[in-house]
Amino acid sequence: MVDVIKLRGDFQGTIMATDADIAEFADLWALMYSTMAREMVDSFGEEGKEALIRAIKNYGKVRGERLRKRHQEQGLPINMRSLFEHYDLPGHPETEKTRTKFTDNFLESYTYLCTHERLWREYGCNDVGLLYCQYFHHAFWQTYRPDIDVQIPEILTKDDPHCLFLVSQPKDE
Repeated sequence: MVDVIKLRGDFQGTIMATDADIAEFADLWALMYSTMAREMVDSFGEEGKEALIRAIKNYGKVRGERLRKRHQEQGLPINMRSLFEHYDLPGHPETEKTRTKFTDNFLESYTYLCTHERLWREYGCNDVGLLYCQYFHHAFWQTYRPDIDVQIPEILTKDDPHCLFLVSQPKDE
């Protein structure tokens, strides 16, 4: 699969990104996060962990605000369908997930293989990966639409067999 990526600025043309390109970018991001997060926690202990959690939440908020603004500019409704059908990043081609329920107001999704978790575990960073999993999605999705409820009762980085996402919103009038 090839995705078209549009660049801002003076660039005239189209850059094609392959699944391998997307996978490499996602893997490098996961390594960057885990390297920086590990250093923060190892160097500064509990204060570093608290700073990392703040940074994760702030990253989620920035992404939520940015995607909400983009969707408003595109005339899309600010709801779960827009959030999950017009996401801001392509998914890693090796991710294994299944949406078992997806309605206008409810999502139940299982992730069986997360490449971030796989890399974090390989590099001994599952603990800082768990912090990302526990705080990022809530901050992102609830900033995008504040009345979205996010529950993640099972998480791969907690050694659960999968991630379980239960996301709901009140019915739009």
